[in-house]
Amino acid sequence: MTYAYHPGAGFRRFDGAAAEAERAAQAFRGLPEGNGPGQALAAFKRAAAYLNVPPSVVQLVDVLFAWTKPEDWRAASTPIVWPRNDKLARKLGLKVRQVQNLLDRAIALRLISHKDSPNGNRGGARGPDGTIKWAYGIVLSPIGTRIDEFRAIAERGAREDEEIDALRRRLASARRRTASLAQAAVDASLQNTGADEELALAQSAARQMRYVRDVQLLTGCVEQIEQRGRDLEGRVAAVLLERDALNHPVETNNNASADVTHCIDSTTTTQPQTAKAVTRSGLAEKSSGDYDVRSMLPQSEVEEDLEKHGVDLDFIESIVPELCGSLDLGRRGWGELVQLAERLADQHHIHRHAWHEACRIMGQRGAAASVIATVRKYQAGEVERPGAYLRGMSGRAAKGELNLGRTFHGLKDLSRAGNMKAMQAGGDPRSIGQIARAVSRQFVLSGRSS
Repeated sequence: MTYAYHPGAGFRRFDGAAAEAERAAQAFRGLPEGNGPGQALAAFKRAAAYLNVPPSVVQLVDVLFAWTKPEDWRAASTPIVWPRNDKLARKLGLKVRQVQNLLDRAIALRLISHKDSPNGNRGGARGPDGTIKWAYGIVLSPIGTRIDEFRAIAERGAREDEEIDALRRRLASARRRTASLAQAAVDASLQNTGADEELALAQSAARQMRYVRDVQLLTGCVEQIEQRGRDLEGRVAAVLLERDALNHPVETNNNASADVTHCIDSTTTTQPQTAKAVTRSGLAEKSSGDYDVRSMLPQSEVEEDLEKHGVDLDFIESIVPELCGSLDLGRRGWGELVQLAERLADQHHIHRHAWHEACRIMGQRGAAASVIATVRKYQAGEVERPGAYLRGMSGRAAKGELNLGRTFHGLKDLSRAGNMKAMQAGGDPRSIGQIARAVSRQFVLSGRSS
């Protein structure tokens, strides 16, 4: 009566997956010529990732193959292995119930089948030549039957991988390009370009597409981000060109201003000296202590290094606007910067002798830049004793080992990184000093126009 209510109790479950696995096993006619169990296992492993076969099932199949021999894969044989579940559990480091679940999963994936004995136990015997005389257990024939299918899947998956890798490289390149344009917008204080929104969108797309393998979806995303990057580039370039046109109007032969009150009088030469000449010669309107920046001394190695790396007044002000807030925007020059550095040295307890020694070794422009870099690092917590740090810079400069230009470019990179974080957090990427300088510059320009 019990069997009437539970006719399947104690027997293996048979369903559609088991039937398909059984048909694949019966279709086995031996491996193709020149192939052995090693080639069959390798073909399965290469295709497993593209068939969504769990790694635990791959490990199970690998362990089962350890009990097979080349003779089992011939046309007249059937590859059967008969280890007990407890032995498989020890090999795999699992519990018996977990092994049973893995075997069921392998059947569902049409990787193995079963040949059951009359009493349900696994067992077998081999002859003197290694061939199987009789066996009941786990049948590996489906893998041999599907060896060509596995190879085709692996090849197709490899081609798809290459295509996906190329698309992801394009997406990463588009994201970096968008970040570069957003950084350019921050550096130039451009407004209404939408750079921050485009950067957030590109970063979000890169994250969401990280594990996507749908080539069509990935292609659409990449093309959209690339097009948006091109549109952003056009907007940024247009704003920059418009700004350049406003800041650098076309000059004519007669460029004298009708308002003579805005002209700069020259008392030493017949032609007024340009700002570029002031920068290269180290000239300024005022002197600083006993060291006159108007003196026509040759450039020091440090000053040449600054010029080689493009570190001028605008470069320094863009990095430390909070320190350069007291500079006269209308009559700014290296002389004013040297005076500012001298005041900063006094405020940060840098001994006068250290300042004078820096001027003697590095030149006044080099010394001024060194003081500003020292104060900037001191405020950032990277320097504990500004005076000792400046003396160390003078010592390296005397040996020709000071690379002040690279130091300022490093400070610029740190400033950019801080601005980018502020922009991504939704705040104003400019520092308080930058905002104050921008407001001051607007007042100066409005005063000139009036």
